[in-house]
Order: sequence, then C-alpha cells, then structure tokens
Amino acid sequence: MTELEVASDYTLTEVGLRIHDPDMTLGRFSEVCYTLGRFHEAVRFAIGDAIIQGESLFGENAYQAIEEMNLSEDARQEYVRVAQRVPPSRRRKGLSWSHHRAVAALDPDTQKAVLRRCAEEGLSHHALREELRNGAQPQAAGVCRCCGQRTDQ
Repeated sequence: MTELEVASDYTLTEVGLRIHDPDMTLGRFSEVCYTLGRFHEAVRFAIGDAIIQGESLFGENAYQAIEEMNLSEDARQEYVRVAQRVPPSRRRKGLSWSHHRAVAALDPDTQKAVLRRCAEEGLSHHALREELRNGAQPQAAGVCRCCGQRTDQ
C-alpha cells in the first residue's frame, strides 16, 4: 500500500484515510477535510493537464503512462476538454472544477467574466449550471446582467 501523505495524526493512502489521533479536534478534522476537498478539485485539473502535456511531450507513447491512471475514456476526455477550454490562466482559485466545467463551452472573455462573478457573488456551480441551462446568457465584463446594456461607456 502506497502512502500518499503522512501527518502525525493521519495517513492518506491510495485506499483510504486513517486517523491515528483519537483526540483529534474538530478544528483539525475540518482542516483534513478541507485538504481532501482541495485534492479532489486539483486532481481533475491535473489529470487533464497531464494528458495534454504528455501527448505534447511523448505523442502516442504517452498513452501507456496515461493508462496508469485507470480512468475511463469518457472521464479522460472530459478532464482534457475542460483543461483545454479553460487553461490555467483563466482558472479561478476558490471555484470548483465544476464551475470551470460549466463555462468550458463559453468564449474566453465570457468565461473570465462569469468565473469572476461566481467568485465575487459566491455563486454555486449548481446555480451557475441552472442559469446556463435556462438560457440565461452570462454577460461579459462591462455589460449589465439585468438589461444587457453596456456599463463601461
């Protein structure tokens, strides 16, 4: 069993988490959960980026290594789609991979504006998807969301 992270009060392996400290505080447990959540978000971006960069560096030879991820073809394609359509320069810390997935089909300027608005307003990815699904067109910077008029004139 490979240990992925070892701390004095827990060990994270490829098959689970083991808390060693029976006196762990709720605050410390919250920190562990927060860290796990960040891993969850980061790994989906990292997988997409790794596939893109691996293909660029190694061409077809990359696929032997990529298979080591043990992911379905659909999952790999989705991670790559989001990573390609929303490159690191447009990704927003503090927003979930799902936020970025929701805006992946939008043009780059609109992606930036929508992700900024999500961050500023605390819009959940569920609310964002619902907004997009219901035909609401997210507005780029300088456009009023209510009336569509330019605000930067």
